[in-house]
Amino acid sequence: MVKYFFIALITLAEFMPAQICDNGAFAAPVLKMTKIGGHTGLITGGRAGWIINKKVVLGAGYYILTNEVSSDYRVQPGNQDLLIDFNYGGLEFEYLVLYESTYNLSLSMFLGSGGITFYLKDKSKSFSYGNLLVWEPQISFEVKLNEWIHADAGISYRMISSYTEIYDVSRNDLQGITGILTLKLGGY
Repeated sequence: MVKYFFIALITLAEFMPAQICDNGAFAAPVLKMTKIGGHTGLITGGRAGWIINKKVVLGAGYYILTNEVSSDYRVQPGNQDLLIDFNYGGLEFEYLVLYESTYNLSLSMFLGSGGITFYLKDKSKSFSYGNLLVWEPQISFEVKLNEWIHADAGISYRMISSYTEIYDVSRNDLQGITGILTLKLGGY
């Protein structure tokens, strides 16, 4: 499926008339607010993208849970909380709907992999689980602040597969609605 998506994007870029071909690029810090294990999670990261004909974006991103989130699973001795560390990275595809306006609507899809680590607060014990398949469709509203800075706010739904329940954390505890703020820096 991903192979056919790339073929379609390359074909689209090749058949656009030469006089409207206008490429660009950006790098962007990203802030995401979501629920992980029933608790509020702050996910930070970054993404970069190559913009083809001011409409199609091919890029990559990496994100990591930055605050302490408890799994509500208690570990003996001392009845300690087991904390969650979650990260993921991969490819990002975006379509800019209103590319010649100060305001823009975009539709995007993240496809990648990630991992989760459970650990005690004192770091004495940990258990990692990798190879999570993560995909996250997103819709965003973007404002062009100037030629080199674009701010966007959006909403996505993170989905996880290839994961079984560990320490009372299920797949549903890792996926869900996410609010996203992005600051794109670059020319396009």
